[in-house]
Amino acid sequence: MQPQQFLDLVQCAFFESNTQRSSAEQVLLKYKDECPDEFMVYCAQAFSNRGIQNRIRVACSTLVKRLVGLIHPPSNQITWLACSQQTKNDVKLKFMEQLIDPENTIRRSAANTISEICAIELPRQEWPDLISRLTTNSKHTDILIKVSAIMTLGYICEALKTHQSSGISEQDSKVILMGICVGMDLNEQTLEIRLTAIKALQDSLYFMNNLFKQQEIFTYVKNLILSNAICNIQEVKHKALQCLIDFVKQLFTFLPAFINELFQTTQASFENQGEISIAAIEIWNTICAEMKEEITQNGNQQTPESNAVDCCVQFFKKNYEGFLLPFMRNLLLDSGDVDDEYQGLSVPDSSCKGLAFIIDFAGVNTYELVKNFIQNTLTHQQWEYRKASVMAFGALAEVQTKEIEILIKSALSNLFTCLIDQHYKVKKATAQTLSRVAENYPQCFHEHDQANHMLATLLDQLNNKISIVQHLIWVFVYLTEQLQLFSNSIFNREKFTILQHLASTSVRADIKNSEIALIDTAFMAILNIIYSVTDTKLCNDYLIQFFQQIQLLESGTQVPAEIKYHLEMGLMSAMHGCVVRLDDSTTPESVFESIMKTLSNVDSRVKNDYFYVLSGIAYAFKKKLSKYSSQLIGELNKPLSEPDDMESFKTALFCLADIARAMEEEFVPYMNILNYFFGLIKNPNFNRELKLQVYNAIADIILGLKEKSFQFLGDLKEILKLGFAASMDLTKSQQNVDQDYAERLKETMTSFYTCILHAYCEPNIPNFDLRDTVDWFIIFCTEMCSLKLKPTIEYVRLTLCCIFDCSHFFQTVPEMKIKLKDFITSDFVIELIRKMSQFNDKDYQECVSFAKQLLNDVYGFQLKLY
Repeated sequence: MQPQQFLDLVQCAFFESNTQRSSAEQVLLKYKDECPDEFMVYCAQAFSNRGIQNRIRVACSTLVKRLVGLIHPPSNQITWLACSQQTKNDVKLKFMEQLIDPENTIRRSAANTISEICAIELPRQEWPDLISRLTTNSKHTDILIKVSAIMTLGYICEALKTHQSSGISEQDSKVILMGICVGMDLNEQTLEIRLTAIKALQDSLYFMNNLFKQQEIFTYVKNLILSNAICNIQEVKHKALQCLIDFVKQLFTFLPAFINELFQTTQASFENQGEISIAAIEIWNTICAEMKEEITQNGNQQTPESNAVDCCVQFFKKNYEGFLLPFMRNLLLDSGDVDDEYQGLSVPDSSCKGLAFIIDFAGVNTYELVKNFIQNTLTHQQWEYRKASVMAFGALAEVQTKEIEILIKSALSNLFTCLIDQHYKVKKATAQTLSRVAENYPQCFHEHDQANHMLATLLDQLNNKISIVQHLIWVFVYLTEQLQLFSNSIFNREKFTILQHLASTSVRADIKNSEIALIDTAFMAILNIIYSVTDTKLCNDYLIQFFQQIQLLESGTQVPAEIKYHLEMGLMSAMHGCVVRLDDSTTPESVFESIMKTLSNVDSRVKNDYFYVLSGIAYAFKKKLSKYSSQLIGELNKPLSEPDDMESFKTALFCLADIARAMEEEFVPYMNILNYFFGLIKNPNFNRELKLQVYNAIADIILGLKEKSFQFLGDLKEILKLGFAASMDLTKSQQNVDQDYAERLKETMTSFYTCILHAYCEPNIPNFDLRDTVDWFIIFCTEMCSLKLKPTIEYVRLTLCCIFDCSHFFQTVPEMKIKLKDFITSDFVIELIRKMSQFNDKDYQECVSFAKQLLNDVYGFQLKLY
């Protein structure tokens, strides 16, 4: 390929129409695989050529950045490593030269691509002089060189973080940190250098934890960033506060050492400074979020993180007024034009979130202060005060305590007056707050003496603006989640009225594409109501109504395509919720036939949802299903033959498995599809995630067919052995991604083997063709369920159940009984049972009881749990 041809392809791949673009992309990818050296050299030459359009130069740089880490199929290593050393040196040189290009976009692009190459080379101790060259240049007198060096250091850290690579030594980390900090010096006069250095520090924090254990370094960097956060230059101040958000997250355990300084630095920025106030408040919101996560994960364990949590809690209890008062005053601000498509954080939103956090951690002492603010503003003449009152109420509702529940119950009816307020923003804030109350305190609605009036108001307000209704729909989602717990509630008694209103709301003509989530949310509430229904006649009635709505949509009714798509998805889910509560006796044949005919013609984009409904139909209408089996399996063949469309393939696979289980022996005419599935499992290039689903589908099919599928036993044993071997091999891998997959594969294979046993064995009638598989399984589970690997307790249960099945099916075979006795009474299995006995869950305790009985009755072994 000639250089100009290459540039033409780049132009086409990045800037032409979809059809041409796709073709050009494929040619470039093929060229990258066939001629990696030439490909990289052409990219570097074009990027360094200032006579070429900047957008083409940046595109060539982007190609290198995106492709260096992709696998090069011929060599089975990443593309960068497949290139010659000469090519790599030439490419690096040309990109380094562009760090001083006059154009900022070119400099940034060069820094970005260099960082991606570094993420590959630095962990391999390659390009050893780069860090020292960049840190030297970070002190250069030429501003352009200085800015580019600092920017590149930051991008390198960001790339290494993205690749989750430690990549650099502690000494290099220290050199990078000091090089970055030079640009943050308070005496630095060039704004671009200050801003670039702060961003670079933000990107480098991922690597600096160990360095910050050195008191001198921590104090130096901490003082530097706090000083920049009170700078008179607004851009520097804002950037430093944003950096502190990551700083407190990454260095959470260091908070006890500087929490007072942090408060003094940020407190002055809490109010009246727009995006600077947001950044200052988000620092504390981040701290509180980290505290919540730490409490959730580690409970009462004593760790450096828990010590930091304790320190912060005590600090909030002493200083809560310093947060609550400015945060509540911020609620009086206007959030801006709420109908804008882009809604980022606003000062009131950040303050409301912060208010909830401080109430939660500072505790009961804050309640009176917040309550007084709500009471003093709820009926104020100015709408800003009423909105602020409602938002404060919402913050209070985020915290779940008995005292707050009492406060909410007493004030909830007053809150409803704000839902019918004259001002739009008060209404919207009230709808948001009501959804918070419904989520955290549903009983306050269900048990309220004015619940009837509340329901009537909520249903009436579903006619309001969509931006308000979006939040009210969530109120119904939360209130319908556990209707069975509130049998006397008006929301339970009138659930069908609610359902009708939700259905009407989902088809409102004024819903725009940007508001389409409302439809999905409405159907979440509808499904909650359906799941609460036990009357099969009602389920059948609703099934017909939902089906008729689909008929209406498919009849050519003028509904925008996206709206129709989401309506059909919701209706399909609702139909599934109905059918799983029905059976062959509940739905007339004529209705069933009409349903099947209509569903098969739905929009191709909802085919996955259609297959989901078919799974439910297979579960419910087993007798009616066989008449349509040829049609259904014919429809499933297309997505099953196209595994590249992973979602459709998986959904069709689940559907086929459900149909096979429902049809049982009637599935025999279609069982040769197992040969296709065996081929997928044996294909080393087939997506391994999908292999897990294929194993599960095969298991379902053979459980339905049982001895009718015995002809496939040879292939079943082959893929069983393949799966066992792959699990054991991948467990030994050094790659986290392989180890994670091995965990899922071993669970799949244990379940798969259990299904094989149940499909082909009968109690006391062993299948002699499966005897050798018991030996394989013993080797497999001894290695994969070793307590040294810290298996989950659920996997221990799964393994023990499979071991007991082996005993159940083969104990009448003399030589097998001896082998199984030696295994089941071995220290390995006994330790698994003892591990299980430490858990109080009913399923686990039943498994332990069964084990004790089996060991005693069959093998004459007295199990001692301790």
